[in-house]
Amino acid sequence: MVDHSDDAPASSPLRIVAIDGPAGSGKSTVGRALADRLGLEYLDTGAMYRGVTFAVLRAGLDPADAPAVATLAREVELSLEGGILTVDGVDATADIRGPEVTRAVSAVAANPAVRELMVQRQRDWARSRGGGVLEGRDIGTVVFPDAALKVYLTASPEVRARRRTAEVPDLDFQTVAADIARRDALDQGREASPLTQAGDALLVDTSDLSVDEIVTDLASRLDRGRHRPAHPMAADLARGGDAGRHGNPWAATPGEMWLYRVVRGALVGFARVWFRVRASGLENVPATGAYIVAPVHRSNLDFMLVLILTRRRLRFLAKDTLWKGFWGRLFTALGGIPVARGSADREALRTCIEVLEAGEPVVMFPEGTRQHGPVVQPLFDGPAYVQSRTGVDIVPVGIGGSETAMPKGSKVIKPRPIRLVVGRPLPAVPTQGSKARRAAVRARTAELHEVVQDLFDRAQEQAGTPNRPA
Repeated sequence: MVDHSDDAPASSPLRIVAIDGPAGSGKSTVGRALADRLGLEYLDTGAMYRGVTFAVLRAGLDPADAPAVATLAREVELSLEGGILTVDGVDATADIRGPEVTRAVSAVAANPAVRELMVQRQRDWARSRGGGVLEGRDIGTVVFPDAALKVYLTASPEVRARRRTAEVPDLDFQTVAADIARRDALDQGREASPLTQAGDALLVDTSDLSVDEIVTDLASRLDRGRHRPAHPMAADLARGGDAGRHGNPWAATPGEMWLYRVVRGALVGFARVWFRVRASGLENVPATGAYIVAPVHRSNLDFMLVLILTRRRLRFLAKDTLWKGFWGRLFTALGGIPVARGSADREALRTCIEVLEAGEPVVMFPEGTRQHGPVVQPLFDGPAYVQSRTGVDIVPVGIGGSETAMPKGSKVIKPRPIRLVVGRPLPAVPTQGSKARRAAVRARTAELHEVVQDLFDRAQEQAGTPNRPA
């Protein structure tokens, strides 16, 4: 129900997810699914403006008559329950998505008095429920600028038009595309609360992502935001824990370095004895400066094995579920960077960029999670993207024998021979412009795939593990 009640005190904590974006970007679909996942209620604020527009047209008013529309908006009764919108007791759920309302809603939504009234109703709705998932065009910028999570969804114009055409089959693609372009121009150009991305909102292009992928990523981000800082070290810095870091928040403290050396020494010693591990191509590992280590990933042992490459502290991307209490502090001290598993975690990528810019090497498994078999799976663009932003080298690594020593799902570590083969660093390719950068990232990812496969084959052969069929 959209009403004027304020049952909860203004100071009560609200768990708000603000989802903004243009028409057809997937706000409603993602918003409903995310609300279900989080156990929160969902509000489509755009439906409220469409409901007022429906009432305006029903009353025979001119949508451009600002005073008359504002007066009607103050009097209209809107109710949103279970996806059903009633306007003054009339079910308008289907009508508000029709062409008449669609063509007129931008003029009504641009009315400052209407927006002020709707914003208050939206705030009242959330306060009376202790929070919720709200989607619209100004939720993160105006309605709830302090939301726990702010997301800006977008998609290519073709995808957005195709989605809207599917929703309203009576309209052809060209008509819908033209309406969307016109609506974008009006929404972005209006004086009152124009459509814009909040500075701290997460930008998500939904063109090629499934709803489940997006929802899983957003839910994990909200959970991390509620239970721990974006990076565990942030808590230490907030308590003044940067002493001894010499202005570099990512540098290890003396205590962290001591712990890292002790743990590294124990793990490397174990690996040399138990697996008779050997590494070739170590001359390809830079002695100083920042770089990205990109190994093949077949076993949980791989994290331990890459420690052989250098005595310097390596920073690792690792699944964020490991960051709990004592273990979270330990993984941070040992160089861990939390990443939301199975998603394009932009927050983790930003952390990698900051760490590299601070001069520390980072390990990024380009296959993502552990894989199986002798064939390197399609790579994520993460390493290539981070390289394009930092200009550091990528050091490819093949690891042979780790899967036979400890395959995925096994808790037994077998004494099998393991070999590492380090390839020549891949230097960054200078580019100018976002289009050229995206093309360069894709090309580098394809090149990295070929190099890592070759190194993996060589490492497998040296370890005595069967290679791919010729």
